Amino acid sequence: MAPLTLIVASSSLVLYALWKLFAASKGRRIPRGLKPLPGPKGTATKLNSKQLSRYKTDIPKGYPIVGSVPDVPEKNSFITFADWGKIYGPIYQVNLAGSNHVWISTDEIARDLLAKKGAIYSDRPHIPALIDDNRTSAQYLPLLSKNEGWTRQRKFANVIMRESEKAVFHRYPEIEAKRMLVELLDKPDQYNHALESFIARVTCRLAWGHSEASDELKQRARELLIGVSPTGALGNKIPFVMDLPDWLSPTKAWERRRARTERKFFETMQRQVEQDSQEGKAAPSWMKLFLDSRSKWGFKYELEGAYAVGMHGIAGALTIAAPMQTFCLAMVHYPQFLPILHEELDRVCGDRLPVAEDRPNLPFLRAVIRECLRWRPPVPTGIPHELTQDDEYNGYFIPKGSVMHPLEWAIARDPNLFPDPEAFNPLRWVEPGYPTYQEPLTQYPTIINSTQFGYGRRTCQGQAVSDEDMFIGLGSIAWLFTMEKTKDGDDESETSDTFTSPEAEKMDIPSIALNEKASISQEELNTGVNKLSIPTKEQNILAQYEYPGTPPTATTKKNAVKKDKKSKIDPTLDYSVLLIAKPLPFKFTLKPRDLGRAEKVRKSFNEGRENGEYEDPKEYWGEQHGKGKEFGWSKV
Repeated sequence: MAPLTLIVASSSLVLYALWKLFAASKGRRIPRGLKPLPGPKGTATKLNSKQLSRYKTDIPKGYPIVGSVPDVPEKNSFITFADWGKIYGPIYQVNLAGSNHVWISTDEIARDLLAKKGAIYSDRPHIPALIDDNRTSAQYLPLLSKNEGWTRQRKFANVIMRESEKAVFHRYPEIEAKRMLVELLDKPDQYNHALESFIARVTCRLAWGHSEASDELKQRARELLIGVSPTGALGNKIPFVMDLPDWLSPTKAWERRRARTERKFFETMQRQVEQDSQEGKAAPSWMKLFLDSRSKWGFKYELEGAYAVGMHGIAGALTIAAPMQTFCLAMVHYPQFLPILHEELDRVCGDRLPVAEDRPNLPFLRAVIRECLRWRPPVPTGIPHELTQDDEYNGYFIPKGSVMHPLEWAIARDPNLFPDPEAFNPLRWVEPGYPTYQEPLTQYPTIINSTQFGYGRRTCQGQAVSDEDMFIGLGSIAWLFTMEKTKDGDDESETSDTFTSPEAEKMDIPSIALNEKASISQEELNTGVNKLSIPTKEQNILAQYEYPGTPPTATTKKNAVKKDKKSKIDPTLDYSVLLIAKPLPFKFTLKPRDLGRAEKVRKSFNEGRENGEYEDPKEYWGEQHGKGKEFGWSKV
């Protein structure tokens, strides 16, 4: 059996390679009068050694059949693609295993193509590792091609998102923020779990009206993320393995069980809301909105409504926790901004947690959130589009079938729009001297319509949910906690038993010229920040810190010589390798700023628990989450 298996696998690989070579050769035909986009095997070969020395990346060589795949690192590949953009220009192409991938490094070009020409740039590429074709199955709205299923599910999504926003998301983020804070008080070293659980619980409540499925939703999200990531499932790296029988392809068998379990989970959740509705106890949710007018949506198969709701649940659980984890990373490595955030929250909220109505009065909190998305975008390579017909741009030919990547990592680092782009600096959103400043500050800054949510007809419809979750979640964390790097000998798992906010007592904390309603005028900021030679309160605070992106002084240069070689590795770039890039867990000290606030939060949570407001997670597949059974958790 083993020799036969080897022969079948080898023959399949050879046939797949020949087919890719043939497909690639067809794609090289360029219409007269146009030229191919630059890229490996093109422009790079014309650069001399002096020119090449300007770049901090190896020049991709390109190989037969596999193209530039060997030149792409698995970890932080988005940095490599951004570096290649400095070599080849703001739009270039790369052959990856026979597929033509086009990388876009500026917002202007991304809008020119993906938004203005959305009629031909709004498809999604095929994801070979999924059992059901993502383009036509009507299971995953963000991954669907532009077809009837996409149209009807997008209309449905517009309605459920609009109704949720009108209802202030049923206060679910505010309810779950209390549970998250108690978990952070009790187990601060497990902050990643607490943040992800917060998002999963809010999303479960929005999707189905209760939170008990949060652990299951997180697992469904993890498994799907592996299935859709280029660096995840083997089927995305070597697609032919998905054409083999299950017994010969463990990755295909894994995906089949994942899809089967997901379908069963979505069906179970729909049935539960149906039962709740019959008993008159269904809480507001997207599923209830669907069930209350099931026939009006025109869904074509039995569980399309279950998938339409479930997919939005998974999408929320996948993405929103990443920038929340980035917030912790930023506050620890750029501590000069935490006292400013504390001052704003204390002034606006006092001794209560932030609520939705505080949004206009908390511009610096919104600036921090906006900067988290820019500094470390959760989808740094951008969600890819696929071109449905040949096109040209500025004299360059772009062939049909090209996978188009709005490279968010590069777009968010345009030095003309974001001076000192590698530094985390929320002030760029609230000070008039920066290109990104907008008024009024009761509305701006905002993450709504930022490039991270996509382009044109593929813009994410869950922006308002993401915005509310991060506003309430991160605002609550900053209201209660201070955080700092773990010092040698510190136990990062301990919480404080005393008031631990010396910043508020030792520093004259600035209000960045905010009045009581946070309406900053141009005149106030110009006078208070830009014109006077006397340092502002804010500048006094910032001057106490050195951080990545600070212009080197004599002292920092001297200290840099003493640093160990290992310190050259940027600790803020230790990220996961899947499509959604999350900062890997790290150690830091998380302590309550005020014991009175901590006890108030704990008391409120306990009262809610006694009233049945907080449900414990539920296991859906039995012992060990269905290990070895037809349905259950797969290894991730």
